[in-house]
Amino acid sequence: MLKIMITCGGGFSSSALVTHLNKETQEKGLSDKAEFVFKPFDFGGIGDLVGSVDIVMLCPHLAYQSKQLAAQYPDKPFYVIPTRLYGLMAAEEFIEDAEDAIEGWKETGMNPFHFEGEETAIRVMRTVSHRKWLKSQG
Repeated sequence: MLKIMITCGGGFSSSALVTHLNKETQEKGLSDKAEFVFKPFDFGGIGDLVGSVDIVMLCPHLAYQSKQLAAQYPDKPFYVIPTRLYGLMAAEEFIEDAEDAIEGWKETGMNPFHFEGEETAIRVMRTVSHRKWLKSQG
């Protein structure tokens, strides 16, 4: 089972997102696939949880901090959530992107990790996981 940390600046949107995602994983029978945890962002504050999660997903507005944060925790993959995906709050899409981002990070060492062509999360137009988007492109 994946343990996915979601963090944002003040924690208002990400705490609500994590509550929603955990509820949806239970409702859709995905509890064995992932658990979401929330931690407000600050450079000293996430360290106590980073070691216990598989990936840290940053809310889109933290993209500007992603390189610095990933450098502080080089043994953990970081991923900036695409803005449209963040707004939809679909657990399956988050889980699939987390799985694929972890694999991509392992293969490339890129941290923060981003999928090809998605260097800037705010410009990503997909509303499904990267995996599903690739399938739809043929």
